[in-house]
Amino acid sequence: MQSDKPIAQNRLIQAFVYIEPPIPVQVPGHISTEDFEFSPTSFTLITTPNEAVLVDAPPLVLQGERLAKWIAAILSGRKLSTIYVTHGHGDHFFSAGLIQKRFPGARIRATKETFIHMQEHLSDKMFDGIWTEIFNDLKHKGRPKLKVNVLPSRDNTFVVEGHRFCAIPVAGGDTVASTVLHMPDLNLIIAGDVIYGECHQHLGENPTSELRQKWLQAINQVVKLQPKVIVPSHMQPHEDFGLHHLENTRDYIKTWDEMVNRTQS
Repeated sequence: MQSDKPIAQNRLIQAFVYIEPPIPVQVPGHISTEDFEFSPTSFTLITTPNEAVLVDAPPLVLQGERLAKWIAAILSGRKLSTIYVTHGHGDHFFSAGLIQKRFPGARIRATKETFIHMQEHLSDKMFDGIWTEIFNDLKHKGRPKLKVNVLPSRDNTFVVEGHRFCAIPVAGGDTVASTVLHMPDLNLIIAGDVIYGECHQHLGENPTSELRQKWLQAINQVVKLQPKVIVPSHMQPHEDFGLHHLENTRDYIKTWDEMVNRTQS
């Protein structure tokens, strides 16, 4: 979905969402006659009068080029100043360098913990052992080389034209070192992989009930921020950006937890 209609706005501040469609992928070690597709993924652009902030970037060059084309159409003379990365999964940042080249001056930002997690996913073990097996195109393009500006850990906040963007580290999510980005002026939460839309939730990194409870705690953290608009990272093009995503994500985790406990008892 490519839309030039804002999902949230407050005077001269607007938020737009681009949804990259699902693409065929390989699942390492999994033998099946079925074709697998990677979930559709959303990327959010927040514009101020003269600048803009992009949240996350897709894994593949072709996807990054499509996103960059959409960004250019929305910017309308503004400068892309920041690319914020919500967490360290490669499908949320591998093409950030490409977008940075397309929009010189854009700085890649992340919390310290997310930056460390990003480096793990760029390691031989993760990039060569997992990501290139999932996305075959990564084998031909090579490992991204990125310069990341780590946010000050005292508040994990950056300011664009007087507007605060608050990176909120949360207790859990579908992976470690997860954050959501809170934009108070828009009552907006860009939720990374902490909140899901109508897609299968990745629970492979939450094998224990204790870890799944931490994910539920993270959802409660988002609720306490009292957003009016939620952007899940993985969602379908037909979905809206309502608060129902919070409860739906919570229900999915609880149902999974109950099923696992039932089969283990």
